[in-house]
Amino acid sequence: MSEGAISRRSFIGAASAAAMGAAVASDVSAAPTIEQPRLPVSVLLRGGLSAEHLERIKQLSPQITISRDVAVASADVIFGNVSSSELAEAKKLRWVQCISAGVEHYPLEEMIARDVVLTNAQGCYAPQIAEHALGLLFSLTRGVAAMSRKRQWGYDAEPTELRGQTIGIIGLGGIGREIARRAQAMDMKVIAVDAEPMFAERFAMVDEVTLVDRGLESLLKRSDVVVCAAPHTLRSRGMLGAEQFAAMKPSAYFINVSRGKIVKTDALLDVVKAGKIAGAGLDVTDPEPLPADHELWRQENVVITPHIAGKSQLGYERVQNVFAENIARYVSALPLLNLVDKHKGY
Repeated sequence: MSEGAISRRSFIGAASAAAMGAAVASDVSAAPTIEQPRLPVSVLLRGGLSAEHLERIKQLSPQITISRDVAVASADVIFGNVSSSELAEAKKLRWVQCISAGVEHYPLEEMIARDVVLTNAQGCYAPQIAEHALGLLFSLTRGVAAMSRKRQWGYDAEPTELRGQTIGIIGLGGIGREIARRAQAMDMKVIAVDAEPMFAERFAMVDEVTLVDRGLESLLKRSDVVVCAAPHTLRSRGMLGAEQFAAMKPSAYFINVSRGKIVKTDALLDVVKAGKIAGAGLDVTDPEPLPADHELWRQENVVITPHIAGKSQLGYERVQNVFAENIARYVSALPLLNLVDKHKGY
């Protein structure tokens, strides 16, 4: 395959993203693309697709077959999940469109060996996840969760105002940027770290951004709110443990809306119980689902939701838009949107 497809951080034009109904990437990197038009093409449909999007794809060419009945062995493209065993069977497979932003559940090593292109839904769920992150935060800073649990008139702690405080965002991908925009609108100082080199001059929603290896400790020490929006990879697994939570301010809040396995749960529970941080808002946990008898549920300064941050009436529409656009690009030999670097896992 030739060089030049667009990675998840290579397409940040707001007008283009809005036109397609999807937020995608921001920086160009060398990656495989399709060398020539691929027709006929057989698409195995694993994810849901509306009649409108199905018709939009069929209008591209009569040589496109798209159905749930396409055999794995004859599929050129899969929209949805694929297992290791299916990948071994899918000898014709060239490209998989993931319907989630995270790709840790895909057989990445096998896909690398087979040179199968993987694209994801990066950015498609970002607006609602950003809103959910702030919802968890408000539940803590305004005492909403604690007061509603007590079912009595009165309160013990003073609600906290966020204006002028510092929010530190771990992971400045699509979700991290949407959180940053909203925090900036609330007059917060926004600092961030990411695994990729980024510059505040290019990302106007942040005041500072540094590489995670260099800037994580400083971010934890300076932030009044720490939000984890990083992808789950081999590198990020267990990244936030006892040492990292010990670096946070006792008055700081921790919010996780990415993946539970990035956090060492016992370490988080320890600092919460000891009052070494002000509280935690979690949409994701490890283990997941979180057992009903887990101690985290019983902590008054912890708010937990069951991995629903990505739910909204608009999110999956954006996923379908990305897929339909990518099918058009695929058959026209154009670079695909939201290309995943399978070596990095995002």
